Amino acid sequence: MSIFYRAAKIAEEVHASQRDKTGQRYIEHCRRVVDAVETMDQKVVAYLHDVLEKGDGWTRTKLEEAGFGPTVASAVDAMSRRDGEDYFAFVRRAASNRLALPVKRADLEDNIWQARQVGASTVKYEEALRILDEEFPRL
Repeated sequence: MSIFYRAAKIAEEVHASQRDKTGQRYIEHCRRVVDAVETMDQKVVAYLHDVLEKGDGWTRTKLEEAGFGPTVASAVDAMSRRDGEDYFAFVRRAASNRLALPVKRADLEDNIWQARQVGASTVKYEEALRILDEEFPRL
């Protein structure tokens, strides 16, 4: 089984009962983020980007044990917000991981899209994108 397929299966299982801001199945958010990034490693991280936060029992170590190398596991870990962590500190921490950065950008862009679909505020996500654009320019 390929690493991409394994990531997709884990994401589907973890997010099976979850819904996104628009009421769609949460896995659809993951798929949109996957579609918005370029490399295979970025796509794997995109599928897994919310597994540590939203999946019971998932840890960085468990990801490595599931066959994802330290580079992917580190990027997924970087994209996982810690309990009590300031949101913008989290965004900067995620962006400081080279592999996580484009995935975080795609995640924020999708969150903006979702918020607009339901008439919710996009301010937090737009500020996060501004931080990425100013402090972590595209290479």
